Amino acid sequence: MTPVNQAELSLKVQISQWLSQDVERMQALQVCAQVFFELGIDQWAIAAGFVRNLVWDKLHGKPASKLNDVDVIYFEPLKLDPVEDKLIEQQLCDLLAINWSVKNQARMHIRNGDSPYLNLLDAMSYWPEKQTAVAVHIEHKPLSTKPMSFNIIHAFDIQCLFDFTISHNPKRDMAIFNQRVRQKNWLNQYPKLTLC
Repeated sequence: MTPVNQAELSLKVQISQWLSQDVERMQALQVCAQVFFELGIDQWAIAAGFVRNLVWDKLHGKPASKLNDVDVIYFEPLKLDPVEDKLIEQQLCDLLAINWSVKNQARMHIRNGDSPYLNLLDAMSYWPEKQTAVAVHIEHKPLSTKPMSFNIIHAFDIQCLFDFTISHNPKRDMAIFNQRVRQKNWLNQYPKLTLC
C-alpha cells in the first residue's frame, strides 16, 4: 500500500471510530440502512454535515453537534420523481423522528444545470465546498453476526477535511461558496478554520 493510501485509510478509520461512538449518528445510519435495504437501493449514504461537522467538532475539541438535519443521498435513475424522496423521508421519520432531507442525485443535475451525474461520487464532486463532499454508508444484512463496517466515500482528498480549511470547489460559482460560508456560520462555529 502506498503512503498516501495508508494515510487515507487512517483518516477513514478515525472517522469510523468517531461515528461508532456517536449514538445519534449510529441510529440514523442503521435506520437508513434498513430502509434502503427494504427498497432495494444499494447506492445511498448520509453526507455533508453528518460527517463534516463531526470531524470539525472533534478537531475543535467540542462535543459532537446535534443533528439538526440529516442529508441522505441516493442514486436511482428509475425513481426521478421528487415525490419518491418525500416517501423515503416519511419512512425514515416513522422509524427515527429527526429532520431528514433525502435527495436522489440521479435528478439533481437538472436543478444545478449540470450534465447528468453518473453516481453518488460524481454528484458529490459538484458540491460547493470540498469538505462537504464526504459521506458514509453502512451495509444492512438482516440477522448478520458480522461487525458493522463503514464505507466512507469522498469526492476530494479526505485530508482536506482534517486541514482546518474550507475549500471552494471550482466546479461551482465562488458566490455560491461565499454565501454558504456566511449562511452556515462555519468560521464562527469553528474558529480554527480558514478559507482556501
